[in-house]
Amino acid sequence: MTTRRYILIGIPIACILSIIVSIVISKPKGELKSAKRNTPSARQLQNVSGNSKDTVTQTVQGLTMPSYDEQGKEVIIMRGENTILLNDNVYKIISPEIEVTDSANTGDGTQSVFITSENGEMNKTSEEGYLSDNVVIHFDPDTRLNTDSLRYLPEKKLVCTDEPVTIYGKGTKIVGQGCEIDLVNKKMWIKKDAEMEMDGIKNDLFFLSKDSALQNTQTPDDNTVLPEEAGTKETSSEKTYIRSSGQLIFDKQPDSNIMTFNDHVELKKGSSTVFSDKLVIFLDPQTKQTKQAIASGNVLASQGTKIAKGSSLTWDVDTQSATLEDTQKAEFVKDDLNIDAQKIIFYKDTGKIDIPSPGSLKTKIREKNGKKRSTAGTGKANNNVTVTWEGKMNFLDNAREASFEKNIEVQREDSTLLCDNLNVTFNGRDYDIQSLKATEKIHIIDRRDNLFSEAVGDRATWDAKNKVTVLRGQPFALLREGNKRQILAPKVLFYEDGKTVLCEGKGSLYERGEEKPLNQSAEETDLKVNWTKKMLYHDTLKKASFFEEAEATRGGQKLQGDQIDAYLGNDQNIDKIIATGNVYFFSKRLENSEGFGSLFTWDLVKSIAVLTGNPKAELRKGGSRTFSETVYFDLAGNRVTWEGRPHWQIISNEITSSKK
Repeated sequence: MTTRRYILIGIPIACILSIIVSIVISKPKGELKSAKRNTPSARQLQNVSGNSKDTVTQTVQGLTMPSYDEQGKEVIIMRGENTILLNDNVYKIISPEIEVTDSANTGDGTQSVFITSENGEMNKTSEEGYLSDNVVIHFDPDTRLNTDSLRYLPEKKLVCTDEPVTIYGKGTKIVGQGCEIDLVNKKMWIKKDAEMEMDGIKNDLFFLSKDSALQNTQTPDDNTVLPEEAGTKETSSEKTYIRSSGQLIFDKQPDSNIMTFNDHVELKKGSSTVFSDKLVIFLDPQTKQTKQAIASGNVLASQGTKIAKGSSLTWDVDTQSATLEDTQKAEFVKDDLNIDAQKIIFYKDTGKIDIPSPGSLKTKIREKNGKKRSTAGTGKANNNVTVTWEGKMNFLDNAREASFEKNIEVQREDSTLLCDNLNVTFNGRDYDIQSLKATEKIHIIDRRDNLFSEAVGDRATWDAKNKVTVLRGQPFALLREGNKRQILAPKVLFYEDGKTVLCEGKGSLYERGEEKPLNQSAEETDLKVNWTKKMLYHDTLKKASFFEEAEATRGGQKLQGDQIDAYLGNDQNIDKIIATGNVYFFSKRLENSEGFGSLFTWDLVKSIAVLTGNPKAELRKGGSRTFSETVYFDLAGNRVTWEGRPHWQIISNEITSSKK
């Protein structure tokens, strides 16, 4: 690996090891060379050797000390303007320069790394080495490390400094307090308070920054760059900042150079910020571009109204995706949209969100005037929608659609929708729901205490614009109120106000009657209503209307009319029925009495019915016909009466036989 490639995290640990060893144990072996440094002043040399307690054992000017590898190749050259041996124990070096060469696996020939400082020394006994005053490591023309001192500790196989450290790279700057190099494990780290600054980079570390360039764009005028141009310029020049209070560790692997930031990590680019306990960045050793970044521990990412929280956030360049995870619950928030799941995957280029695990989504409903719905005076908001699922969820930003699978539950106001497949469409401006389509195992639970408490069907849709939910079934959708009432119809519409239900097509209603004395069976109190066109229920009026060929039966009684209206009492049971139009009534209990008219009112509680006609109602009983203004059917007393100028007609056997 060529040392020129070691940017930031690719610090040549092996070379530094050789450098320190050379400082400690090397002996002069070659001829003097120019050190390419300014000649030190006489005062500088005098300061080194002027201590009265020190004895100058040897002095060498223009020092050059090469070092060779096992193959005899020159790998290290140490130079110095002046070298002084004090007390036969300590070497003092003025303006040392150390050149490390590396010719392995490079197509550009031999490469060199230079280490320079104003002063250096080594202890012959302890083998400790020390560089001080303006220490600079030149990795290549674009990369260098600056500090005030470096110390080699042989017993720990460690190179360290407690002084501030600055690393400069092409478009990159890292500062921190203190630095250590582990020569055994070949790792380097800044001890604390690391700060990294990078110029605009191709591989964005943020999954939230797709629209960051336009967030702070102001209204253009004659001297203002257009948003599209401003976004391009901002993106190209925008810097990335990373700060941490703990160690910044540099490591080199065969396929990656790695930087690890620890403790109170803050990563920022433009309006995007990520906080975490730890951040690991993987760089491609060839291109020096980010391959992957992993933030872990109390992760909080934000950009404007977007917020993501979890235990880890992984950004992958190859897939252009960010994965937010948490063993309990990762959270993503944008405006009024909240998503909770153990794993959330964001795809930056496509705007896609994949959630391969159970989770929940919360959003709101917006009225046509753009205002959020709320219940006035109650303090209780009723515009929230919550979707939970046990399978998976996918969101496509271009289509503004989300799909959910397996054991789905949609909570909205006082109703719950259960299904196995759900598609939700959001409007184009935000994440307010525009429509909802559910299929497979549909079960609706209603807690508003009206005509029904449950609904079952094959397909359900909710239209926010028209404020209606449509339930379809094949052949019928089913509404039921426990074991008391059920309604069958091919299509049911639930209107937004929660007060109106419309059943379209041929259908039926069945209501179980209250328990009666022993002389009455359950069938005599059960009520069934059939219709051919539609049924309309108004909860405010507690009224259900049945249209076209409507028929109500209870026990041995049958009522037919063009329209039948059924009214619910305080106990939510149907206690009164009114039929209009072409009315026909038959009672088996009243000796097969029949009634014809235009209006029929039936009190189910008192078991009394009243029939009127236009101009008169007709009663047929026992071979006679009675015409009067009003006919009373007393089902409890088993009698029929009439009033209002009645007249009678006897039906002869011949007439009866001819009609038959």
